[in-house]
Amino acid sequence: MAADTFRRTGVLSVDLVALVAVLFHPFSLYLVSVLYWGDLLGGTGRRFCQTVVAAPRERYSPTEPPAMRRNGDPNPFRFLTPKLGTGQPVDWLPPVAVHNLKLAVMGLSTAVPLTAFAVGLTMTFLDPPFTVRSWPTLGILVAGGVAIVVRHGWTFRRFVRSNRPPAEQVLPGVRWLGPILMAVPVVAIDTVYAEADFDPAAGFAAVAVVLVVGRLASETRRDAPPTGADSFELSMPTGRPNERFRPDPQAVRIAGGIDGLLPRIEWELLNVVSRLAALFLVVVVGFVVASVGGPTAAVVASVVALVVVVISFVLVGIAHFELAFGAMEYRLYDDELVAYDARLDAVQWRVPLDAIRNVSVQRGLWTGAPGRDAATVTLDRTDLAIEQSPYGFYRQTLAYVETPERVADRLRQVTTQS
Repeated sequence: MAADTFRRTGVLSVDLVALVAVLFHPFSLYLVSVLYWGDLLGGTGRRFCQTVVAAPRERYSPTEPPAMRRNGDPNPFRFLTPKLGTGQPVDWLPPVAVHNLKLAVMGLSTAVPLTAFAVGLTMTFLDPPFTVRSWPTLGILVAGGVAIVVRHGWTFRRFVRSNRPPAEQVLPGVRWLGPILMAVPVVAIDTVYAEADFDPAAGFAAVAVVLVVGRLASETRRDAPPTGADSFELSMPTGRPNERFRPDPQAVRIAGGIDGLLPRIEWELLNVVSRLAALFLVVVVGFVVASVGGPTAAVVASVVALVVVVISFVLVGIAHFELAFGAMEYRLYDDELVAYDARLDAVQWRVPLDAIRNVSVQRGLWTGAPGRDAATVTLDRTDLAIEQSPYGFYRQTLAYVETPERVADRLRQVTTQS
């Protein structure tokens, strides 16, 4: 009973601080709006954390046609989407699925710049009708900040200990719009306070009461535990494998760095926007520095910004390929070939030997690695519906393996016998 009361208090903590502001602060609507905006920001951060630790998906492939476009999902972490298995970075967190990391990082890459832009503009133009350093105002803001941490920290703790749902149920695509749009009423109320010829505090207090009471009622009804789902796993074959083929670690990193700059994929919206945004950032840095330090400083700053952008894309590509291919083992059994991720301790895909029609070695900018002997061994599978999409590539290649010609000859030998 005491635990349930504490949980309920944690859920309603921000609303209770807002209620105190309504009762005791002369500019209550302004302060309530700021508190609820902070609550939205905290909720967005919590949902991204929940996305990371959400349950693994319950389907083997969410990417096969007609559910997805022919070339799959064209994002910088596309090869993490089909990954199976989980890892546990720390003891106090549940196991983390790699494809959840992709969703969280992609969401953050969109939400953080836009939210920072909204927060920055709002804080620049705000001129509160009260002194922030006054003890009542400062006390309410500090109490609100603590309440936001308690509310979302408790909710995240409860989520971690619950039967967690898949990530797709945790982070709908438009959730990150909330903190951005909430900046609009905060600025509007501030504008009214700053420019009104009358004292709007009394009328705004009534609006603040309605807002807080409505929030209290909705939070009371909405406090339901999340529902989970069963994750999908591919079973490990019995017996010991006859042979194991592994990728060259350095080749994986080199290929990842190349892919980070020039991804081997159709240039659809996300890839185009990400690179245009990077170039725009370089141009903005140049203009800002030029206005302060002159042309020479602008050139130096632009070059530094360009180097930082290039390094960032390269590091993202390396991390992507390391997680996707770095710990793979391709295990050859009597009647099938199994792709196993040693880091995640999970089978990623498996193919019967009699379903392999042809085996070839591909060497190129994306399928090999400059300066390394490693290359990609490609399987022509009769049991695979998708072909050269990113996920088809993932499930029909032995990526960046050492001694690729020997691997291909060995596979040709066993498939011919099969």
